[in-house]
Amino acid sequence: MKKILRVISKGTMLYILFMQVLNSQAQQANKPTEKPFSFVVYGDSRSMMDFPYKQDQEAETRKLLVEMFSLVLPQKVAEEVIQKNVKLTYDPSSHELIQVVMPFMTSSEVMTLKVDKGWITEASVEDVKLLPGVSRTMFRLEGGQWIHEQIVREVKSGQAKFILNSGDLVWWGSQADKPSDNPYWKLFHKTVFDRLPAPDRDMRDQGLEGRYYISAGNHETWADSSMEGMLTTFPYLKKYGVSPTNLIYKFDFDGVRFIFLWTGRYDYRQPGAWVGTRPPYEDQMKQLTVWLDEAKIAGIHKVFISFHNPVYSRMGFGGINENENPHALISSYAKDLDIVVFNGHVHTTQIFQVDGVKYLLTGGGGAEQDPILPGRTQTKVPDGYPEDLYWKGEPPREEYNYVRIDVLPGQPTKFTINRFRPGSSEPYASIDLNALFSSSK
Repeated sequence: MKKILRVISKGTMLYILFMQVLNSQAQQANKPTEKPFSFVVYGDSRSMMDFPYKQDQEAETRKLLVEMFSLVLPQKVAEEVIQKNVKLTYDPSSHELIQVVMPFMTSSEVMTLKVDKGWITEASVEDVKLLPGVSRTMFRLEGGQWIHEQIVREVKSGQAKFILNSGDLVWWGSQADKPSDNPYWKLFHKTVFDRLPAPDRDMRDQGLEGRYYISAGNHETWADSSMEGMLTTFPYLKKYGVSPTNLIYKFDFDGVRFIFLWTGRYDYRQPGAWVGTRPPYEDQMKQLTVWLDEAKIAGIHKVFISFHNPVYSRMGFGGINENENPHALISSYAKDLDIVVFNGHVHTTQIFQVDGVKYLLTGGGGAEQDPILPGRTQTKVPDGYPEDLYWKGEPPREEYNYVRIDVLPGQPTKFTINRFRPGSSEPYASIDLNALFSSSK
């Protein structure tokens, strides 16, 4: 009997070895062809609000402000705050709104908005308690405009194949009969989308029908639960299964996998949490596991994952709660896959490298940058929390940027931040992030 068992055991081992060889050969035969290509990524690129700007429309403006404040305050309280504490200034000649003075996030913060033809062009905040007499500019419309000019140029020149956005592309879905007709989606079409060339033959042959791909943020769902604005602007996402009830998808291009998840709407009680329900977190993690396993089996080595709320952040809302943070799952694949994660939600730039995974928080795409304000430059983190490689402990500054990604087969991916710092002695610069990653090892 023992002799028979030894024979069976040897036969089993031979079978396992034989199957391993066959699987290895199949992977090599079917391994996707890697080619060099580039793309750009940025996030939180939304403008601030577009107001009805004629003086006889003041009631409409105040109503919009109540809707905005109701996101974090009860309706009745929001109405009282707007009525008592918001001052609207109109030009005496044109009778157009030129300035709004209003409370910000705390009782000691006062925000001043400059307005032109309804659009907020600049926002500054004075904290009368922490830094009285000093106003910090945290938003300039020209910052986002500069980024959009640069990324459109990158694609039109052929330097970048496509654009990725980590969420919060528009303010909300209101102010029109349907979200896709509101001023925010119209602005995006005018400044970016309608200026992009059609996908080239190489992209079409691989199933890519667009030049712009987004992981939905909380603002895409605000006042647009049906996702009409996003799905009308990017109809080609439907071929990947994106729908009002499913906001996650993936595609492969030139031997590289791209995965997009959804962290959910904004909840003021837990502003940084993963509350996405389309599908729920557990189901998203199951699907992420499938997609990462597929990449391993197919011989895909490089994987880029994008979702809105950040895995790690030392500012603003902080990182995602530990019990719903996907880092453990993602990092478990780092020995086999080269994984890069793009996040946003916190309106600044932060970079982390943890357990073999690169995390780029790309929140400097054009929205108001509240992490640069007094009292907000740091948030409490536990001991041993990963270090931010970008600001390196220094307070963040007002900065608008995007990242250019150069995918090089058989070589490390190249990361370059192109940035604009208003008021700086060096307002424009390109920063090699690979040097930062190398220094953290």
